[in-house]
Amino acid sequence: MDELWPDPGNDIDIAARLAGDNRPKPEGRPWVTMIMIASLDGRISIDGVSGPLGAPSDQKRFSATRKLADTILVGATTVRVEDYRPARARIAVITGSLSPDPSARLFFGPGPTPLLFTTTQAAESRGGNFVGIAEVCDLGDSIDCRQVLADLDGRGDRHVVLEGGPSLNAQFLEHDLVDEILLSVSPIVVGGDGPTIASGPSLGPDHRFALDRVGVGDGIVFLRYLRRPTTSAK
Repeated sequence: MDELWPDPGNDIDIAARLAGDNRPKPEGRPWVTMIMIASLDGRISIDGVSGPLGAPSDQKRFSATRKLADTILVGATTVRVEDYRPARARIAVITGSLSPDPSARLFFGPGPTPLLFTTTQAAESRGGNFVGIAEVCDLGDSIDCRQVLADLDGRGDRHVVLEGGPSLNAQFLEHDLVDEILLSVSPIVVGGDGPTIASGPSLGPDHRFALDRVGVGDGIVFLRYLRRPTTSAK
């Protein structure tokens, strides 16, 4: 990766650059890094998956970011569409209906036991399907992203990586819980009416992030944004 701003340089080690960034733990919750890739026209997938948008340098950035995380947060639809596998970090799936397939690759292989954050109704009706392969976390009548972070904070997490999808991203952004956005802009125009990095209620102009870094590699622009506290967070 070449860094364009604020400290221009060539052949920057992506993993070392990410590892050197300051991510102070907020009070009562882990630091949240949202990482996404989008096309030039803002789409996050081609034929339903994100892989075709990427390139080797983007994969390095993605892998390096995951290695810094205590937990990877992801929605159930993304787990299914992207066919998630176990990772070095614990994977936590947010799923109101406890919809993941118990035979999915995520639940088998090396790595920490996955967490499934769900509702009481789903835990009681489907929780038995995950005995021995995942920890089902009952959050009551509905799932609140603040509850999820409080639970992870209680487990000692200092840094979590949010990998989407767009509805889940929007929930965290709505509550002003995203501290850092790592956005890769692919040089591809997708067209159509596909999802963007956040889908949900309008957040308004108060949800503004500060640009911290610009890099480039394999034709992809790498952006790092940092959170600015909002005046209307719920």
